[in-house]
Amino acid sequence: MSTRSLIAATLALFLTTKALAETHLYVADHELKTLIKIKDDGTLLWSVPNNNGHDVQLLNNGNLLIVATNSPDGEVQEVSPDKQIVWKIGRPTIGSSEAAQRLPNGNTMVADNRKHAVIDVNPAGEEVWHFDVPNSNNRPQPTMRQVRRLDNGNTLICASTLDEVWEVSPDKKIVWKYAVPFPYLAVRLDNGNTLISSGDGYGSPRGWFVVEVDKEGKTVWKYGGSDAPADQQLRFPTGLVRTPEGNTWIAEAQNASIKLISPDKKILKLIKSPAMKHPCTIVVVDEPAAPSTAPANGASTPAPR
Repeated sequence: MSTRSLIAATLALFLTTKALAETHLYVADHELKTLIKIKDDGTLLWSVPNNNGHDVQLLNNGNLLIVATNSPDGEVQEVSPDKQIVWKIGRPTIGSSEAAQRLPNGNTMVADNRKHAVIDVNPAGEEVWHFDVPNSNNRPQPTMRQVRRLDNGNTLICASTLDEVWEVSPDKKIVWKYAVPFPYLAVRLDNGNTLISSGDGYGSPRGWFVVEVDKEGKTVWKYGGSDAPADQQLRFPTGLVRTPEGNTWIAEAQNASIKLISPDKKILKLIKSPAMKHPCTIVVVDEPAAPSTAPANGASTPAPR
């Protein structure tokens, strides 16, 4: 085969593979107490019970790490594609799991709302790191939402009823903080900024916006909030994913929807599905086309213009 023919064949294979790829979303649904996998048109592909859990992580081995908050032991579970629980951690080590992340060293970080602490456990289920999140404003029901370990070893903690995001070092020092009403999820972007979803409840004021801030805490980008135009309002944003193109996936817990928002605040895609009622954290992946297990029934729509 000539070089030109080889290049043409390789290009054709690449374009065919890309054409066959679909965007799939894993969604932790609080109301339906289910972890679902859907197409970006809302079609249901797969589901497994998560007992009211708010968080999900797709692992490198193809399994899913989920929190099963209202399971008998308040567990974190690693679930295989055939819906088998292959690893779990619960009481007494973890009281009530809110968030979980499998770390590169094989340990698992958990936000425990019963102990109001962030805890690392090793594969044997032994605690190896512990950070207590105080209730310094004396809320009747203190709570956290999501936590994420950063590449530098620090941890982003949504101290939700303190209305702050904290970055905590391995030696338990608060090295950065940002005040925001009831932070739900905070993620550190490749550019060094932090993307945060803001909700309300438990005595916190209403935020209902997504904000990107720099290390000095200055607002770089914001979507939603009481001062936003009507077509940019959000109803309790939860899960977030920033795409390589600069767009932002936003799950809306109280609108039963997921939106893809451009940097100039246009709605590029709106996903609704009968399989989704209260989306929390999400994982977005491009995968080969897959058959559905349920119809979408009025799911994805293009941007309203």
